Amino acid sequence: MIVGGGLAGLEVARHLAARGVDDVLVTEAGPAQDLLHINAAHDPDQALRTFLDPADDPHFQRCWTSASAPHYAANAGLRKRLGGRSLYWYGASLPVEDWALGDWPESIVTDLRDSWQGGAPLYAQVAADLGVDPNRLESQQPVLKVAGFRLVRTPQAETRFGDDGRWYAYSPLDHWRDPVTGAALDGPRGIRFLCGTEVLSVETEGGRARGVQVRETGPNVRTRRIAADAVVLAAGTIESSRLAIQALRAIDPGRPPRLDGLTDHIVQGFFLRVRDSGDAMARRDLSDVVPGSYVTACEDSVRSNLFITVERPEPDVLQFDVRLTGEQLPGTDSHVTCEPAGEYPWRTTVTADLAPADRAVIGRQRQVLEEVWSELAAEFGLTATPLVFDDFDHPVRTNAFVLPESIGAETSEGPFTWSSPLGTEDHEGCTLPLGDVLDDRHAFAAIPGLYAVGPATFPRMGAANPSLTTLALARRLAQVLAAAQGRLAHPAASEVEA
Repeated sequence: MIVGGGLAGLEVARHLAARGVDDVLVTEAGPAQDLLHINAAHDPDQALRTFLDPADDPHFQRCWTSASAPHYAANAGLRKRLGGRSLYWYGASLPVEDWALGDWPESIVTDLRDSWQGGAPLYAQVAADLGVDPNRLESQQPVLKVAGFRLVRTPQAETRFGDDGRWYAYSPLDHWRDPVTGAALDGPRGIRFLCGTEVLSVETEGGRARGVQVRETGPNVRTRRIAADAVVLAAGTIESSRLAIQALRAIDPGRPPRLDGLTDHIVQGFFLRVRDSGDAMARRDLSDVVPGSYVTACEDSVRSNLFITVERPEPDVLQFDVRLTGEQLPGTDSHVTCEPAGEYPWRTTVTADLAPADRAVIGRQRQVLEEVWSELAAEFGLTATPLVFDDFDHPVRTNAFVLPESIGAETSEGPFTWSSPLGTEDHEGCTLPLGDVLDDRHAFAAIPGLYAVGPATFPRMGAANPSLTTLALARRLAQVLAAAQGRLAHPAASEVEA
């Protein structure tokens, strides 16, 4: 039983099927409709709008209350549909940095980075499947140099098609449906999908997970129990945390209904539009800069990656989206809390705060952004006035500022600074860390038969986008589950009316 049909859950399912496990049930709260990636289904502007401003996305829902708005409020939420956030991401595929992996269990670090089951490490195997180079930051020559930084093309698990610039990023659904047309393919056998079904709780008996209680949300709403010999939480960090809190309380009623360590990436940047003014003071011609997405790692004290995306909307115009994605450290000040009640699901509240070390990252990021801006100003003959930043906890401009309607409303060329409230990058994690709440087999130490996957299981997030690591850990968990069953088929999970 896999709870959640997004990137992590679907990847576990397909690798279980590949290992001969032929009775996998994936539950998903949203529908199994409209299965195309947003950049395959829409023009680029509409796709960006759907991603950054989800008010009109019928699949967007927030299942918690934020006690720290604007963090984990506004545009923070889930995409409840089969495929989940895998149908929205932009494909950035970077491994967690060594300085963050130092706090991960050694056995898992070895599998990710050195060797897995006597072969290539998981990072290398997954990257090969995605067609990316996870070591690009170290192994390739820079293609963009700014302010002493040497950036390379961002490794992105994306495929372009057609003549109009359309593309899609990898989703496990690519093994079930055509990613361009949406037509059904003959995908992995042995997997069933139960969509439009909300998982209310994990059922425990004798101290062990025995299945889940679900509520079907179709025309005939009903609640029932589905029995299973293994349950995997893959419903996104906050929903997986709710289910875990409920299950842990069922085992130990005295346990606080709370999981600490919630993190998201610390992201801020600036947007700049440059026109060819023919200024003789400019050191670089606009034609020298090739559009695309570029990345480099900052020094370890910044705990961040620098991304620069360059676009050419007009022949004599360049647009720069400069941003830093940094690590928030897990701690006790950010957490997921539930209110115990007689019925499930329990009401969930998210509290987010930044530790002094995280505030230091914000300050260092702003220094880097100032350096990049000063260099760009000198390169293109602009006046390098100091950047002005909003209060990170109450930003006026968020990442949605890069939407065409926001940029187009500005009369000047910039630079315009912005920051992302916590919870809006879709990178939240660290509430169910491996080596703590989970053992190194991805299992709950306190609840046999219950497992978790996804960024919630990261002991530290690092600065890297989490998807490459999520896919690698999903593959590892599938091997653990298949090995526990001897990689043999087993009887169908029973379903009993609640």
